[in-house]
Amino acid sequence: MFLNQSAMRRGFWTAGLTGFLISAGVFAQSEPRPVTGEGEITANDVYVRSGESLNHYTIIKLKAGDRVSIVSERGEWYEILPPEGTFSLVSGDFIDTTDDQTGTINGDNVRVRAGSLLNDNKYTVQTLLTKGTSVAILGRNPDGFVRIKPPTGATLWINRSYVQLRGSGEAIPAAPTTDGSPSQADATPPAVASAAAESAKKLSSQMSGSASTSWRRRIEEIDVAARAELAKPVLDRNFAPFVDRYQPIADQTEDDFARQYALARVEQVKNMSALTDAVEVVRKLDVQAETKRREFLADRSNIPEFVPTASASGIEIQGELRVSALYPAGSAVRRYRLIDPAGESDRTIGYVEIPQDSGLAVEPFLGRYVGVRASAQRVQTGGVNPVPIYVAREFVLLEPPAKADAASPDGAPPG
Repeated sequence: MFLNQSAMRRGFWTAGLTGFLISAGVFAQSEPRPVTGEGEITANDVYVRSGESLNHYTIIKLKAGDRVSIVSERGEWYEILPPEGTFSLVSGDFIDTTDDQTGTINGDNVRVRAGSLLNDNKYTVQTLLTKGTSVAILGRNPDGFVRIKPPTGATLWINRSYVQLRGSGEAIPAAPTTDGSPSQADATPPAVASAAAESAKKLSSQMSGSASTSWRRRIEEIDVAARAELAKPVLDRNFAPFVDRYQPIADQTEDDFARQYALARVEQVKNMSALTDAVEVVRKLDVQAETKRREFLADRSNIPEFVPTASASGIEIQGELRVSALYPAGSAVRRYRLIDPAGESDRTIGYVEIPQDSGLAVEPFLGRYVGVRASAQRVQTGGVNPVPIYVAREFVLLEPPAKADAASPDGAPPG
C-alpha cells in the first residue's frame, strides 16, 4: 500500500522540477525503432507522456483494452510508438507545402516536438529531421507550429504498471478507486495497492499462530487507518501521525517480526509524506503559472485598438506580424516573422528585428497586417532558404489585402 524509497526517487526527485521547463540532450536522426513487445492497457484514463517521468507533460489518455507497441523500457516506464490519434509539431518556418496535406522539411536538424491533446506544452523534442524529408500534415496551430503525423524515430512513454505484455500471461492490476478508475492515473502506480494486499496477507498468516502478540494487533489497527488515509485525494493525506504510531512498535524488543515490520512502515509513511509535499509544490507552481497567464491576458486586453493608417510611404516590407518559434520571449535577439496572409501557406517572407534600445512596442501589432519602416536590412543565410531581416524603426498598421478563395474542381470551396 506504500511507495518504497526507490520508487519515490524515480517518480519525483531524479527528473526534478526542471523537467517541467526544459528538455535537453542529443537527439539522433530519424531511425526506425524496432518493436520489442506488444502491450494491452489494463485500466481506463491512463496517461501517455512525452517522457519517462511524472514531470513530463501528458499527451493522450488510453482506455482498458487499447494496445501499444513497445520499443524499450526504462525503470517504471515503457517507451512506445505514438498511439493512433497523437501528433508531432514542427515550426511552420521549416515546412514547405502546396496543399497543406504533405510538406517537405526545408532545413537541417529540424526539431520535432511531442504534441499534446490535453495541454499546450511542446518542450519535449522527439527527433530531428533532415532537409528534404516528407511529412504528413494534420493541421496548423495559431502559434505557427504545424501538426504532423509522428515521423520515424518519434516515441512516447507510458507507466508500465498499466500495461500487460501480450502473451506473457502476467496480469498487472491497476490501483482501483471508488469509481473503478486508476487512482491518480500514472501518479500513484497500481503496484502500491498490490503491495498493500500482499503485506496484509503476509501479516495475517504470521498472526494466525500462537506467536500472535499485542504488538501485531496494534499493527493491524494502524494499517487499517493507514489504508483509509491512502484512499484520500493526494493533497488531503496526512501520514505524519502514522510515524508516531508505528515508532513505538519499531522500538520494542519483545517481537522481532513486529519490530521489523514497523521499521519498514515508518520508512514508507515518511516517503508518502514526501510524496504529498512534492505534489503540493507542483500544484503551487501550476497556480503561479496560471496567475501569471491571467495577468498577461488582462494587461494585453487593456491595449487600445489601433486604427489602420492610410500612409504607406517609406515602407520596405509589409505582411502579418507573428511571434517566431525560433526567437521566443526572453531571447537575446528580439526577432519576429512576417507572413503573407494572402498566400497559400504561412511561409515566412521576412524577419523583423527590434533593437534592444529602441523602445519600439511590438505587442499592439502582433497578429496584424503592418508595414515596416527599417533602419537597416540584411539577409539571414544558413541551413534554410535565405530570408531578409529588417531592423525596424517604426510599424505602420495597414489594411490587409483580400485573400482570393480558391475553388475546387467541382466549384465547391476547399475543405
